[in-house]
Amino acid sequence: MKLTATQIKLLSCMADGKFHSGQQLADEISVSRTSIWNYLSTLEENLGLTFHAVKGKGTRLKKPLQLLDEELIQQALSAESAQLLKKLLVLDVTESTNRYLVDPNNNLPKGTVCTAEMQSSGRGRLGREWVSPFAQNIYISFLWRFNVSLSSLSGLSLACGVQVCKALTKMGLTGHSLKWPNDILWQGEKLGGILVELQGENQGEYKAVIGIGLNYQMSEQAAQKIDQPWTSLASIMDNKMPSRNELTAELINQILPMLEQYSDTGLKPYQSQWNAYDGYRDKNVRIISGQNIKPGVAKGITNIGELKLLNEQGEIEKISSGEVSLRLDS
Repeated sequence: MKLTATQIKLLSCMADGKFHSGQQLADEISVSRTSIWNYLSTLEENLGLTFHAVKGKGTRLKKPLQLLDEELIQQALSAESAQLLKKLLVLDVTESTNRYLVDPNNNLPKGTVCTAEMQSSGRGRLGREWVSPFAQNIYISFLWRFNVSLSSLSGLSLACGVQVCKALTKMGLTGHSLKWPNDILWQGEKLGGILVELQGENQGEYKAVIGIGLNYQMSEQAAQKIDQPWTSLASIMDNKMPSRNELTAELINQILPMLEQYSDTGLKPYQSQWNAYDGYRDKNVRIISGQNIKPGVAKGITNIGELKLLNEQGEIEKISSGEVSLRLDS
């Protein structure tokens, strides 16, 4: 669903969570009162929003929204990131921000960043659904191009994980960690994830699209499809949390400079930082690949992003991410 200009204006009016009379909204948006109710009904049905009407008071959103604002995001960028950012796309509803950047028909330049209020078909690693309700979380993707070998990009998602953790630290969060290869955790519960997609292009160039999802203020209702323990910044940080625009800008500030340098440095400068954030280090784990289960102790990562697993024979095995999953050994 693509929002109309009138729907966007109505959402902007209602975002504060306060009561607004139908006549007030009709006057502000220049439509009839009947149209207002039709618009609200459509937004409830298609965006999963809940409006609460009280006779004599008006209608309000059950929960206030922080809508993304391109100008506010741009204002919060560092000078370096502002220079590296070639295009910022702030979408209302899209299938997925990754898919938008992957699509060759969009012909977007290196340094494009795409964020959205909602994803209708968001997905994570191994094709899993990424729950993406309207204006509740952060969905952001980066497009970059690299003239390096494919193998040297194997650690890209882990370098991104380090930078996401740095962004969260700068925003005031503590207690977060990384789970190999691409999860952001807080006290063992999933806070976010990273999905890197690579496409070969001409003359050895690779197009990389890096998608990041962070649970910002996910409602229990929206999260019913999530099949693992999860958390959100709202439940962790309460009134100390940054705005969605501030957090979006800080992610850009952390990710773009890393992408600019990655061709020269690879994962190596981020290896020790990743290991410091590693939430599974020195813990008993299982590596699951189809029906095969391999137990061991997690011992951090190599400089190309492999998991170091101390197996039952006392030897270190190097595990590539591929189609495998990492679980704590309960």
